[in-house]
Parts: sequence; C-alpha cells; structure tokens
Amino acid sequence: MLSSVFCVRVTFVVLMAAAISGCGKFASQSSSATLDCDDRYTRCAVLSEQQNKVEKTVQNEEVPSVASPLIILPPTVAPILFDFDRATASRLVLDEAAAFLIMYPESHLTLHGYTDPIGQEAYNQALSYQRAAYVRERLLMLGVSAAQISVQAHGESGLLVKEIPNTQVVSKDDLVKQYAANRRVEFEFSLPNTTTLSN
Repeated sequence: MLSSVFCVRVTFVVLMAAAISGCGKFASQSSSATLDCDDRYTRCAVLSEQQNKVEKTVQNEEVPSVASPLIILPPTVAPILFDFDRATASRLVLDEAAAFLIMYPESHLTLHGYTDPIGQEAYNQALSYQRAAYVRERLLMLGVSAAQISVQAHGESGLLVKEIPNTQVVSKDDLVKQYAANRRVEFEFSLPNTTTLSN
C-alpha cells in the first residue's frame, strides 16, 4: 500500500516536472515570442511571432498621401495696346509667352482682341480680329505651334474706359486719348489637367 502511494507520488512529481520542463522548453524554442503562463492551471500560451509581425506591420503602415493637383503659373503678359485705327503694334514683348507655350506643348493661348467705341461696330469687330491675329502671327514667328493659339474678336465690347455721354463736348483727339486702354489684345492661357491662373 505504501509502495503504491509512493509510486503515485513519484508519478505525479514526474508528470509535473515534465509539464514544467515542457513549458520552459516551448518558451525557449520561441525566444522572441511573448510567454504568458497561468500558474493556477499550469498552462502556457505563446503568441506567435507571425502575429507580432502582423501587429507591427499594421502599426508601421503609412497612410498613402493624396497627390495635390499640379499648379502651373503661366507668364503674366500685359495687354498689348494699339494706336487708333491700327492693327499693328511696334512694342511687342512676347518672348515669355512664346517660351511658356513651347515648354508646354499641350498648353493653349486664346488672344482676345478689342477696340474703342469710335467708328462703326462692324468695322471695329473686324479690326479687333486683325489685332489678335497680328499678335498670333508674331508668336508663330517665335516658334509657337499654330494649334496652340486661337483668336477671339470682341470689337467694342469689354470696354475698360466706358463711352463718354453725348452731352459732353469732347474733340475726337481727346476721345482717342481717353479710349487708349480699350484698343488692346489680352492673353488667356490654359493647360489641361492642371490649375492655371489667367491674367
């Protein structure tokens, strides 16, 4: 009887030692793993390295950045002014506009031609077109593609200096001087898939 009790105790001690050594052996095999032992139930739980890697990957994941739209600033080209009843101008500074159009072949330029209100409306409409077409020809001579430039004639519309009422007595020469800002060609640049600022 005593020997059977002794055998049971030895067996119990051997089993406990095996359980403890097994848990330690399991923990030593996965040295980089996290060991969580519950002494009450003598059970060991090991978090796998793969789970740790997944958690670290999720923590280290970068939020993808949203690309901002490309902003290209076209050159600021002052309106080209024309003398009274003229479709040509002697002071043309077009190098910067031409360089921009050549650098961005997909860009486009609209030339807006205007006149003052002196004279007949149909004549002024044709004159405004001739002024814009003149600037276009000069840009083509600088190497800009014809497909990049269009012309719009506005005639007497879009006056910067409004018409002087008939009640005021003013000579034609005075009118020509006062309306000088109206005789112009303006530049409007555009570039697909970008944000551009027109002047």
